[in-house]
Order: sequence, then structure tokens, then C-alpha cells
Amino acid sequence: MSTPKSPTLGRPLSFPHPNQVHPEDLQVDSDVLRDEDNKAPRPTSTNQFTSMPVRDESGSLRETEDNHSLANTFGTADLLQRGKDVGHGDMVRSKSEGMAPNHPNGGDIMNYPAETEDTSQGGSVPVEDSTQSEDHLKSHQYPAVVISDPHPHERKSSSSETMHHRSSSSSGPRDQSGLNDPSDERLKEAGILAASAAGAGTAARHLIVSRDGTVGQEGGREPIGYRNVDVPSKWGFTSSNIKEARTKALKKAVMLLAFITLWLWICLSIFWGSTYRLTSFMPSLTVHVIPFDTPTSTSYLNGPITQQMTYVANEPPSIVHLGYQIKDPSNYPDGLNDVRRSVIAQECWAAIVVNANASSAWTNALQNGDASYDPSGAIGIYYSSARFYQVVLLYFDSLITRDLANPLASARSAALKAFMGSSATNTALLTNAARAPQAIGVGFGYTIFDVRPIQNYAWAGAAPMEASLIYFIIFAFYLCLFGGMARMKSGLNTRLKMSSMFAIRLGWPLLAYFFISLWETLIIRAWQIPLTNHLGRAGFVTLWALNYVTIIAAGFAMETVLALVGLSWLPFFLILWIIPSSFYPIEMMPNFYRFLRWMPFLHNVEAYKIIAFGTNLQHRLGLHFGVLFAVIGVELVCLPLALIFERWSTDKSKRQEIEQQEKEKQEKKKNGENDQQDA
Repeated sequence: MSTPKSPTLGRPLSFPHPNQVHPEDLQVDSDVLRDEDNKAPRPTSTNQFTSMPVRDESGSLRETEDNHSLANTFGTADLLQRGKDVGHGDMVRSKSEGMAPNHPNGGDIMNYPAETEDTSQGGSVPVEDSTQSEDHLKSHQYPAVVISDPHPHERKSSSSETMHHRSSSSSGPRDQSGLNDPSDERLKEAGILAASAAGAGTAARHLIVSRDGTVGQEGGREPIGYRNVDVPSKWGFTSSNIKEARTKALKKAVMLLAFITLWLWICLSIFWGSTYRLTSFMPSLTVHVIPFDTPTSTSYLNGPITQQMTYVANEPPSIVHLGYQIKDPSNYPDGLNDVRRSVIAQECWAAIVVNANASSAWTNALQNGDASYDPSGAIGIYYSSARFYQVVLLYFDSLITRDLANPLASARSAALKAFMGSSATNTALLTNAARAPQAIGVGFGYTIFDVRPIQNYAWAGAAPMEASLIYFIIFAFYLCLFGGMARMKSGLNTRLKMSSMFAIRLGWPLLAYFFISLWETLIIRAWQIPLTNHLGRAGFVTLWALNYVTIIAAGFAMETVLALVGLSWLPFFLILWIIPSSFYPIEMMPNFYRFLRWMPFLHNVEAYKIIAFGTNLQHRLGLHFGVLFAVIGVELVCLPLALIFERWSTDKSKRQEIEQQEKEKQEKKKNGENDQQDA
């Protein structure tokens, strides 16, 4: 039996005008129907086209009142069999039972099943003039189809009428005589056309399946609008539906708060502990007292100053004072040059020098009437403010001035007493003394010599001694943090061999640190911080090298900790790592803080002061670089060990996760078998 060819894919569905389709061409032989009546019903696929909308020529979806497509509304073989075996009166139901309210036709409703052949192997639907048994037909529920209109003259335009008026090829007058009361031939014609359209839709669906390669999945690619997206329900925080999640979140929040509290007490205690008894450790800041005044037997200054400083040095720590030490002048054969050298070499924080011939210079000024006499030349105070300007400029001026006040007053009174005794027998002395009133009024004073000052134009150089290192560490932290996140998201942490992992974790930071240290050094130079006063042109390169090894020492420590504790806990180490970068001198802190001598930040600051301000002898640069390299060496041993631990921990967690998933699958399978047995 020949199979009608389905329409071309993509062609809009349209019901032809009666003048275009001849009913006699679609007549079905009654003998064939009678013969087919005794045959078994053919297999059907009643749910194959339940979601396939059919389009008319206008491109809009044509659906029935119960949201089923027209392909399901109009059957083919069932329609013919129904019209043959079932009486017209059995097919027609009352308007109140089967018709939707406000129907435009207001007519009766007839139920027809939709039956088509499976078209998984082709793009057309064969339509046969076969019949089914009446019992089989009665077992189906048929969708409603309008077949008559009791008031044809009162009917207004509707979507059904519009459908019948459409024509794909004819532009002449149309005969609308057959629209009001369709005959059996017209109904058969409509069923065949609907089945053909359904076959075209099925062919299109299978074409999509073949094109996308999704064989075995009916319908092929699913439109996005038809996907069901499960959105979790929203609940209040106190709802019982989220009790378990709320409990877990609260536990984690409490644990985090407890750890932050503990870490806060540890870190801030370390920082505040360094300044808690700051002034109590002021005696650790040594000040050398060198009495150069000669002859010693007739000196008005040596005795009072040495006695006063010895007394102050022996005061209890509760009284704020410096650590004065009396030095033998013979230890300084080159005089003041040796004193300056000792201050620059950081053998002491400051030096108080009673200048040679200070007493005799005062006596000669009175006796000879020397108007050029300068009382401030009697004593010299030497220190280096660039060594630690926060301490030197804040404490030394005030404490030394306070401690020198009494001995200077004693020396002045003793000298005036001796002068008045001599002038009693020589009246000319009083006349000459009147020419140098400063010698009588002031007597003895002091002058401060800052051997390594921070010049007024170079105060920008104070920043690298304080907050600069903090930012330096933060940049290294970000490099470590985001590098770890990148490796985790890309899967390199678990997919790289250990040799490649070592190369990445060591090579990438070394390359990045090289440029970061260069940028910081360029910023220092851009703000006119002097780098050539003491090392010449080598100052810039030396500072760059210093910054490079410092950030390596600081960054490798964070890389090691990252491998040990992971990304979540790395910021806590950052807090602890920043603290040692902003301390007072170690001499002003308890013995607990002696560990800072091995911190890279201390040696970076001290070496920077030497490069920029010359606060120490140049050969001490080797000491600071040596300590930094020693720290890097320790980290180069610890970092590979930490990476090995990280790999072991990661692999262990992965194995546990896989085992847990397999365990859950076995439990689900076991539960399913138990359910089947119970059923």
C-alpha cells in the first residue's frame, strides 16, 4: 500500500480551500474499510506528538482548547473507522458536556483519537485506510473537535474561519459553502492533512536528533525555555527547614570568632609587649661620656659631669634615663674623629665629649676680655638621628639636656668663684671680663652634632624605615594568594608532577619578585631620596639587590605556610608576619624579642639606612645581606618539604572523597534493592 508523502519540512500547515482539494481524490473504498474492520488494530504511539505544536501560515501556534496540538486532535485511520462504525448520534455530544464556554461556533463537539505511525526511520507518516475494533476505539479518550454550527448565519469571524479562508496558491474567489456543515469526506480530508503535518513535525525532530548527534534522545536539543531549573526555596533564618544548615553555619562562625580572638591576643600582645616597658629599657641605649678637658686638676667640667652621669646611670629603671658610660680619653687617640667614628659604627647611641681646654678657654676669655668666646664650644654631643630618628630625636635631646643641667651649673659656679677670688687682688680682670659677658652669664654650654642626619630635603627617605615594608609584604602576599588560587582553579595542584610543581612554586615568585623590587626601588629614587651620597652610583643597584633578597625572604615564608595550612589560613600568617616590620630598636625591648635579629625586615631597614644615610660603616652591609641569604637558605629547605606535605594531603583528601562517593552509591543501590523487595 502506497504511503502519502509528507510535506516539505518547514512548510506552514494550511487547510486547503474546497475548490483546490477534490473530495473524490480522497475517497476511501468502503470495501477496503470493511475488510480492514476484521483485522487487529495496528500499534500506535499516542504520546509521540504530545509536545509538537503545529504552525499555520501566519507562523502562530495553532492549539486546541485543552493545549494539545492539532496533530493530536485530528486522527486519520481512527477518524475514518469512527465515521464508519459509530453512528452520528453516538459521536455528537451535548454542548454543555464537551464544548468550552464562549466557543465562537457554538456547535457540537465530536471526539476523535490521534493515531500516527512511528517515524523514527523516516520523515513521513504513512496513513492507511484501516480500521480498528469498536472496543479498541471506546478505550480511548478523544479530544474535542467542532463539527457543526447550529447558527451559521449569526457566526462572526474566528480563528477557525480564518484558517479555512487561507489559501497557499489561489487568489480568486473562494467558495465557502462547505464550512458550516462538514461532510464525512471533509472530515476524512482534515484527518489526513493533520496526520501529514504531524509526520512533517516528527521528521523535523528526528532531523535535529541526527544533526546534533543525540541519537536515542527523542526531540534532540531541548529549547532553553522548556528546561526545568530547580531554585532552592527561601526560608527565614529561624525556620526549622534550615535547622541543619543554620547549626553548621553557627558552629563555624563561633569557631572562627574563637580563633580570631586567640590570634588577636597573640599578635597584638607581641606588638604591644614591645612598647609596654619602652622607657624602662632606655638604659640599654648607651651614651659614652669622654672627658677631654685638660688639665684634669684644674678642669671645672670633668668632675661634675662624670659624677653626675655615674649617678644617673645607677638610678633604677623606674626613672627614665640613658645608659651613660664613662670612657677613658686614651681610647680615642685621634680625638674627635675617633668619637665620630664610634657613633657612626654604632658602638654607642651617642657621645658626650668635654672638649679639650674647655676650662682654660673660659679662664683666658675672662682674663683677656675675648669677646669671641663661645660657651657652647665647651661640650659636644654627638649622635646619628638617621639611625632611628623616632628614638633619637624624641628622647636624646631632652634626656641629655636634663642630665647636663646640674653639672653645668656646678661647673659654672665653681669657675665664677675661682675667678672672683683672683679678681679681688687684680682689678684689671673685672675690666677685661666685662668685654666677654657671655663667659660670665653662661659660662659653659654644649653643641649638638648630628653626624648622620636626615636632611630637610630627604625626609621622604623616612618612609622605607616604617610603613614601606608593610606594603612590600602585602604585595608579596597577594602574589602568593592569587597564585595559589590560580593553581587551584586550573587544577595544576593535582595534575602537575612534583618536579614541575617545584619549578613553578620557586621560579614564578623569583621572576615576579625581581620586578616588584625594581618598582619599589624606582619609587624611592623618584622621590629624590639620596642614594649616591655614600655609595655613589652603586647605591641604586645595591638597594635594588637589597629589596630583592628581602622580598624573597618574606615571600618564600608565605609560600611555605601556604603549602602547610592552605589558602583559608594564610591571611592569619600575614598578620603575624607584618608585626616584626614596625618595631622599636631591639635594645629597647625585653629579651624575648631577640628573635627579631633573624627577621629579614630588621636587616632590610638597617642596610637601607647605610645606603641612603650612611648610618654605619660600609662593611656592615655584608652582615645584613648575609643574614638575609641565611633566611632564604632555610626557606629553600622548608619549602620543598612543605610542598611534599601539600601533595600528600591533597591526594589523601581526594582518595577519601572518592571512597565516600563509592560508599554513598553502594548505600543507595542497597536501599533501592530493599525497596524493590518490599514492593
